[in-house]
Amino acid sequence: MIHIDFLSSIYPLSAAKVVDIGAGDGTYARELARAGAQVTAIEIDEVKLEQLQANSHPNMQAMLGRAEAIPLADGSQDLACMFFSLHHVPEEVQEAALREITRVVKPGGRLHIVEPFPYGSMFDVVRMIEEETKVRRRSHALMRDLAQRDGFQLLEHKDYVLTRVFDDFDALLTKIVYSDQKRSNALPDVREEMQQVFDLVGETTPEGRAFHQPCAAYHFALNAAG
Repeated sequence: MIHIDFLSSIYPLSAAKVVDIGAGDGTYARELARAGAQVTAIEIDEVKLEQLQANSHPNMQAMLGRAEAIPLADGSQDLACMFFSLHHVPEEVQEAALREITRVVKPGGRLHIVEPFPYGSMFDVVRMIEEETKVRRRSHALMRDLAQRDGFQLLEHKDYVLTRVFDDFDALLTKIVYSDQKRSNALPDVREEMQQVFDLVGETTPEGRAFHQPCAAYHFALNAAG
């Protein structure tokens, strides 16, 4: 997992208390747990929470919660992570979410956010079912702003490409559409065009059709200014 590999290279995950905010189906929470972290996976969607709980790890617990209302005690976490989830947090509560993160992470702790850019072959497919150009741009702008604020010290910033491989179009739908009710409801109107884009931009590999998503990781020390 490229996200966890990079994070592990700059931060010692073993025995760290980590909250994964917007954990989705738990893919990255489980990788954090396998790396030795004690993980609390927070998810707003009850269906995805059930998936999290059904596919857990001994080092992991899953809880219902929101980025702007994290059900954890003050200063209880060493590290907060958001993998491709910040742009899903409504703009009007993003500042509240940042305040919550600084509340639950201990002074001197870390914040690690990875956000996708609004381009790449994976984005070309995703935008057929949900247009995210504006929210993705906004999340990167917020990260640039955050790096200038008191209390946040940007320690690492790295651009890289996440590659996802799917056996076929239905496998992609299972991963990015069927687990989201809003996207599922929109699918009948765009399915044909979406499959055309899948066939056009997907890279044929021995493992299946590969799609590339450029993204950026931002790693902050919190309360760095005292």
